[in-house]
Amino acid sequence: MQTRKNYFIKKKFQLNFLLKFVILLLVESLLIGGLFMYVSSDTITTGYLNSTLRIEKTPDFFFISLILIILITVVGIGMAAMAIFIYLSHRIAGPLYRFEDVLRDAERGDLTTRIGLRKTDELAELKESINSLLASTDSRLGRIKKYLLEMEELLSHADDPQTASKLSSKVNSIKDELAFFRVSPILKE
Repeated sequence: MQTRKNYFIKKKFQLNFLLKFVILLLVESLLIGGLFMYVSSDTITTGYLNSTLRIEKTPDFFFISLILIILITVVGIGMAAMAIFIYLSHRIAGPLYRFEDVLRDAERGDLTTRIGLRKTDELAELKESINSLLASTDSRLGRIKKYLLEMEELLSHADDPQTASKLSSKVNSIKDELAFFRVSPILKE
């Protein structure tokens, strides 16, 4: 199976996933900053700004530095996480896209289609289950088609013309219904 160059396969899913992570990262950073400010609210810090000695409450002393650290953290980790999450979500979104594609084919009557995934893709167990369902349905409908062909051959030798006509009509109705499905070639038993 060839590798995909487009990492946005299910854009809505992937962007929603990414947005939730960035929001979580931002909330986490704000909580850490808020907790630091709260815990240090009753403390005093001394330090030099250029050559001037400053004595301030710890939250006031570190406020600007903390905001810069939070911004750098959110942007830096956010950018790295975006790249990682886009790559990792591609391993989920790709299979989801392929599942939808194969299921649309099956809905249109093509039961010969199967899902193929790359070794690095997730959801391999679901792939096996869907492929098993398709193979089973394909096999069963293929046998029904075979049996109908055999019935049709037997009907051509029926003695009672009225019964033969009714059976032939029913066989044709079943054939019309089954013609909707495309199945694998019928194998001789």
